[in-house]
Amino acid sequence: MAAKRPESQSTEVTPTEADAGGVTPAATVTDSTPAAPDSTVAAAPVVAPVVAPVAEAPVAPVTPTQQVVYVEAPKPFVRKGNRGFGVLIAILSTVIYAALYAVADVVVELVNHSPADFSFVTTLDFYAPVVLFAVGFIVLVLILNRAGWAAHVLGSLFVGLVTFFGGTGAILLIHINQIPSNEVGSTFSQVLFSSGAIVAGLLAREVSLWMGFAIAARGRKVKARNVDARVLYDQEIAAKRAEYEQANARSAAASVAESPVIETPVADPAVAETPVATEQPAP
Repeated sequence: MAAKRPESQSTEVTPTEADAGGVTPAATVTDSTPAAPDSTVAAAPVVAPVVAPVAEAPVAPVTPTQQVVYVEAPKPFVRKGNRGFGVLIAILSTVIYAALYAVADVVVELVNHSPADFSFVTTLDFYAPVVLFAVGFIVLVLILNRAGWAAHVLGSLFVGLVTFFGGTGAILLIHINQIPSNEVGSTFSQVLFSSGAIVAGLLAREVSLWMGFAIAARGRKVKARNVDARVLYDQEIAAKRAEYEQANARSAAASVAESPVIETPVADPAVAETPVATEQPAP
């Protein structure tokens, strides 16, 4: 059996009133006999865990500032047309047509045994086919653009028909107030198949045909220039793309070389997981 612990004697200590501040401390009980340790209870070692150092949060690496690479882009490729030149030729052809039409009218009057007179040049009947020829030829040029001579051959028929029927209709509109309502049909047939209208249509076809040679010839040159310009544009685009890729590669290499390397401390797992045993004396 375990030994009995002897009873301890208590001693009451009364402090004098001369103590500081006149404050009476509480009575204290002292045990003069130390308690004997219990022989049946063994002193157990107390294991104190070791707190592992807290690993610092990883710091995100600083992203280097990306350099912007500017490469001058080439001018966009635009195909050159032939419409402007064609319109100028059409206007010049209108002047030539008017002169030929005036000469043809004089020749028709001489054939009909009429006195040659150029007074018709001041009338609207003379300028109606000329205006219709200009309109038809300009429209044809705008449609054909860089087309070849074969297209102008067919287009000259269009110009001749516009001049023939359009000129006849314009002349009827000019004299609409002088034509009785019951003679409109006969008057239209008379003007349409007159020598002046037929000559106007044939001249319009011939002038537009031969002047179309000049327009078609320049159209072929414009086509060849466009092909060469397209090849040069593709080569320039390829060169600019290669320059852009090289500049980007140099910029990326410089950014990687200038970027700082940040090391993140990591706690040793072997140290963090090893417990340390310490013994504490039993009371």
